[in-house]
Parts: sequence; C-alpha cells; structure tokens
Amino acid sequence: MKILFLFFVFYFISKSFGNNFPAPKDFKCSKESLIYTYGSGDAYFSKWSFTDSNYDLPFDCLNDSRSVTCTAEMNGENAKMLHGSISTCVIDSNGELICRFINLITNYYPNPIIEGEFKPLTKGGQTSLKGYYLAFGISSFFTILPDTKVKFLGDMFDKSFDVTNIMLDYQGGCGPKTLQWPNGFNFTFNHSNPIINNASSDNRSLIVTGSNFCNNSNYVNIFIDSIQIDKLNIISIDHELFEVKYNQQYCKSIVLNIVSGGLESNKFQFDYKPLPLKINSIPKSKGGSIIITGERLSSQINNSLVIVNIGQNECKQVISSKNEITCNLDSITNGSISNNLQVNISINGIVNDNNLLFSFDVPFISDFIFPQGEVKLIGDCLGTLQSTQVYIDDTLQSNLTISINDKQTTLSFTPLNQIKKSKLYLIVNGTKSNVVDIDSPFYVKSIPSSPSVIGQIVNYTLYNINPSNYNSLPTIILKDNSTIKGIDISNSVEYSTHSYSFQIPKGCGRNEISISIGNQTSRTEFYYEQPIIKSCSTNDNQLIHCLGNFSNYLNYYEDDQIKIIFLNSSKYNYLESNLLDFKLDSFSFQLNKQFTSNQIHLNVCNQPLPITDIEFTQTPQVTKINTIEPILNDSSKHENNQTNNESIGSIGEVVSEKDQIQKYCANLI
Repeated sequence: MKILFLFFVFYFISKSFGNNFPAPKDFKCSKESLIYTYGSGDAYFSKWSFTDSNYDLPFDCLNDSRSVTCTAEMNGENAKMLHGSISTCVIDSNGELICRFINLITNYYPNPIIEGEFKPLTKGGQTSLKGYYLAFGISSFFTILPDTKVKFLGDMFDKSFDVTNIMLDYQGGCGPKTLQWPNGFNFTFNHSNPIINNASSDNRSLIVTGSNFCNNSNYVNIFIDSIQIDKLNIISIDHELFEVKYNQQYCKSIVLNIVSGGLESNKFQFDYKPLPLKINSIPKSKGGSIIITGERLSSQINNSLVIVNIGQNECKQVISSKNEITCNLDSITNGSISNNLQVNISINGIVNDNNLLFSFDVPFISDFIFPQGEVKLIGDCLGTLQSTQVYIDDTLQSNLTISINDKQTTLSFTPLNQIKKSKLYLIVNGTKSNVVDIDSPFYVKSIPSSPSVIGQIVNYTLYNINPSNYNSLPTIILKDNSTIKGIDISNSVEYSTHSYSFQIPKGCGRNEISISIGNQTSRTEFYYEQPIIKSCSTNDNQLIHCLGNFSNYLNYYEDDQIKIIFLNSSKYNYLESNLLDFKLDSFSFQLNKQFTSNQIHLNVCNQPLPITDIEFTQTPQVTKINTIEPILNDSSKHENNQTNNESIGSIGEVVSEKDQIQKYCANLI
C-alpha cells in the first residue's frame, strides 16, 4: 500500500513539474541555515511558501560548473513560521520558475534539532518540546516507537502557532523512549530523574513519596543502605508513591534511593526514631525508677549514647532495650513544674517526635496478685500509710491494715472479708487511681514461703476449691511457662481447703507464678531464700571483709547475678566483679575512692538484701584548726558539752563519728 501511495505521489509531482522535480544530492540543516546541494543543470528549490503562516522562505542559490548550492538563512523568528501546508517554487533545468502547492518528499525534510532537555514526567502531562524544524510532515501528533501517538496542544495551522516550542499531551511512561519523524529521524529520550521528597513508616512497611518513580516495578530498583530490596517486597508503586515491606526494630538512620528506568534518584536519609508510648509515674518527693515502653528504644550500635530528659530533668543511669528504657529520676523540689512534662529520648542524636507526657504522683494499679492469702497491688505512686485510702466497691476500707514499700510500687493488705467480683481503687493525697476488677475467692498459702536456691519441696494449701475441681490435681505455671504437678498430701476429706506438695526447682530472686486446679487459677509469688551478711569490717590494708553464708550462691556470683552496692544518699556505685573475692563464707574487696559510704548491701537476682554497716579498725584523727579566734571561742562552748561519740571538725564544726567514717572512707585512697 505504501509503495502504491509513493507511486501516486511521484506521478503527481511529475505531472506538476515534469521530470524536473528537485533531487538534492546533499543537504545540511542547522539553527542558522538550510543548505541544499544539487547537480549542475538539475532543477532546484528557490522558495518554500508556508500558506498557513503566510510566510515565504527564500533560497539564495549559487551555480557553478559542478553544482548548485541553495541556502536559506534561518533564525529564531523565521523558524517559528515553518509549519502548515507548503507551496514550493522550482527553477527547472531550463531556468524557468514553476510554483505548485505540493508537500515535500519526506526524504528532503530537514532533520529536527532538539534544544535543551526533553525529560517528561513519568506520570505524563503537558510537556514542552523545543527546537528547530519540529513540524515538517506533522499535522496533529508525534509518534513514539513502535506506534504510540502523542498529540500536541494547539492548532498547527494557526498563524500564531510556535513550532519551536510545541506543547505535547504526553501520557506518561517508564524508561527510554524514541520519537520518530516522517523523514525517519529518531530522537531517543528518557524521563525526569526520580526524586524522593519524604518517607514514613508503620510496623510493616516503608512508604515513600516523591515524583517520577514509574508505575511498573519491572523498571524499578529500590535500595536501602545500598542493598537492593527484593521486588517481591514491593507492595505497590506509582509515579509519586511506592510502598515496600520493611520493618526496623532499632533506632537508626537509613539511606534510601530508587533507580527508575535507569535514572537514579537523590539519596534520602530517613530516621527510624525512638517511639516512647507509655511511662510510669513516681513520687515527686522521692524520685525513683522510670520505665518507658515503646518501639525502637535502643540502637544496634555498641556504646550508643542514650539520653532521656523529662521536662528539664535528666533521667540518669539509662538502660535501654528494643522495647523498654529504664532510668533513675531524682526527686524534684516542690517549686518545680510536676505535671505534663515532655518526654524526650535521644539515641545517637536521633530524637523522638511524638508527644508523650509525664506527671509525678499519679497513682496507678498495673497488676495484683494474692500471695499467702493477702491482696498485693502492684503499680506506681501507691502512696504512704498516711496518704493512701483503699476503696472496694466505692466503700472506704477504714479498718484495713496495709503495708506499702518505700518505692510506693507495692501495697499489701489482708482483706477483712472475701473479695468477690469487686471493683478496687485507691485515693492517694486526694488523687484517684484507675479502677481494677478484682476477685479472690480462690487463694493459696505456702510453707516455707521462701524455698532454697538449690530447689526444695514446698507445700501449698489451696482455699475455696470448687466442688467440681475436687478430683483435680493442681499445677504451678512458672514464668517461662514450664509446669510443676502437685502431689496430694492431705489426709482430710475436706476438699474445699486442701494441701499439695510441689518440687520447686533451683533459682533465685522473685518469681511470679500461677496455681491452677480445674477451672480455678490464683496468681501469687514467692522469693527464693537470700544470703545473710553477718558483719563487714576493714583492715590496715584497706580491704573490706564481709562474713556470712554464701555457699549456695557461688554460681549466681559467677553469672553476674550478685552485685555489691555502696549507699551514698540516692547514688549507687556498682563494684566491678573482677575486683571481688567471693567465697563460701565471705567476700572481700579493696577499698576504692569511689566508695563514699560506710553502708553496703548485696543485690541478688535484682532483689536487695538488708543494709550492712562497715566497721573500721582505725578511726580517723581530726585536728582542730585554730586560725579563726571568734569561731574557736564559739567552738569551745560546744566542746565541753559534746558526747563521747562526737569530735570537733575543721573551723569548729561538730562532726559525728558516722560523718568521720564517711569522710575517711572517701579519702583512703
């Protein structure tokens, strides 16, 4: 069909121009000129008339004995006019001028000259194609190989149409594409480079926004920290957004980039920030241990710098893991702001940006258990004996005897009556806690209450067993979900209260357990037996030596489960294990200048033992300073009245023996 069409074209041309239609032997096109070269004596173009723009493009021809060279001068203004229908004027071989309305043969079209970058968006849209000779042989669309039509915006046949800056209605695409003109000229282009503008994450994926991502994963490679993401992990992709399966459990910065259609994006840094979600409350007057739970609360980098600030107060002695941070917050003076303090966590310079607030003295009950028939509430800011009231079913329990630990994290009492499906809450200094549902008809007691660390048989008595469970045997469920079956040891046929024995395995510290029989369960706890320090003293070699019974605890010391703690107000100094000599009946270590207290205690499996005083074999000598007479006179008045356990310190101050020992201990090194 194409051959037949060309036949009719040449036939028509031959009828119009005879056999003298110009056939250039060579032509050159630039932004400055069009140059056609013909054989000597051949017909040649003398003028092109563009009828729609009403513009004539003349050729200046030079004829020598060998060839005819015709040149049309070109500039930016006349180049805009080269569009629409063309009427050509020819000087034939006889030198006669012939003008006819006839399109040029495509072989003689000047090749387009593309100016600037042609890099359309992958999503498409209006795109400008700039240059010279762009519209020869084109009436309404361009062709992208193999057969995609790209329309241009505007009327090619309008006089004001600018063919040096054509707006295309580009429908989008990915990777390299090729535009083809009717004369066979090809121009290969690619799209704009991908740009990453922002990123966000949830627990399962990474969502990235930007532009020119393409909408076909076959053209795309995504990299995180220079590692390519498997294409199977690409959840979705479009020109301005993609989502990939990616989860980061640690706080860190990642570098993200994408290669789309062979074009690389910018490298975008995205921070997986710490995400604190929950924080406990502590007493303002005491300070205490802060526990923050959330996500990405630690880094994979060794020796990471973790800083926790609560309001303007730094939380010290920070220990972080993936989902929890613990630290110690000092007590705060009454004049300081104590409510709605912003929690800020910095891990290697990456700071959380969510809004978690902290307040002092907010009572909260997080759990409860029933050890030895008591009710033990576990929580924060549970108050003091003077400030705390217990309510059960909105009734104040005024006759209860309660006990509260020093940290205000546990509150225990023996209920006056059996508690059945009740609601319990506290009021501490006028502030109401949360309400918990509590039910304790079934409870247990054990003998002994503290088993040996090497393991021991413990007898538990179960109370208020349902008749439907009389024929069942109880089971203890430990924290690691291992179980211990009970053995019936009662001679009684009274099954509502019945005793069973259990072989408790070796262990140490506090253990929370559940005891179940049939469909009844009671949660309780027990503490393994702890070692006892009988006495501690020092010798002339500055060696602290403590006596006691530690025969069952050597393995726990070797596993770093036993620590020596010096007390100096609220500051704790942990002794390096390699400086400690730990034996069956004693432990000893060299005194160090960092130990500024005369009191120590053991911490065994995170459970502190009672405090032990250190006795010194030497008493430091304190000499009066006689340099300020008025102070000496005042001091002498006190000196005659002081007791045997006091002496005069520097500048006339009265110093107790305990203060002397602490100062001596701090300056021994």
